[in-house]
Amino acid sequence: MRLLLDSHALIWWFAGKNELSPAARAAVADSDNEIYVSAVSAWEISTKFRIGKLPKAAPFANDIASAIASQAFSELGSVSV
Repeated sequence: MRLLLDSHALIWWFAGKNELSPAARAAVADSDNEIYVSAVSAWEISTKFRIGKLPKAAPFANDIASAIASQAFSELGSVSV
């Protein structure tokens, strides 16, 4: 299955938050699924971090491309921000 994580789902995944349902968390964790992240989500997270709206996103906002790669997610468009 192919999944596209929106900004919130990506933040919740990295933060280990319970906002993702058990089914969604299992789907993202399933290595048989292809997980995609849009460049728009990367831009949104990085921008909101820089302006102070997502202060807890520091662990991945400064190098979101590496964070995405570390999870073996695929990029849709460039995530260099």
